[in-house]
Amino acid sequence: MNVNNWHFDLNPNIGPIDKIGRYAVGATLIGVTLAAAPNPIGWAVMLPLIAIPIFISAIIGWDPFYAVFQKLPTPKLPVCKLEPAVEH
Repeated sequence: MNVNNWHFDLNPNIGPIDKIGRYAVGATLIGVTLAAAPNPIGWAVMLPLIAIPIFISAIIGWDPFYAVFQKLPTPKLPVCKLEPAVEH
């Protein structure tokens, strides 16, 4: 019986481009909230709550969803090797 022991290391699993994207998305969400501040609409109140985990994952460089999906086994595709063409 094969038992997978789940162990999540806290090594950084977010690259620099992903960090920049997360900072941009978080800043955009907070900017939209500040733009709608005089008359907050229902969805605009939720945007900072969405932005906070995005900023935190960018700052620490670790994303729990990436950690879960990196631990899942992925099927290996068969490799097809092409033979070189033989000239006569």
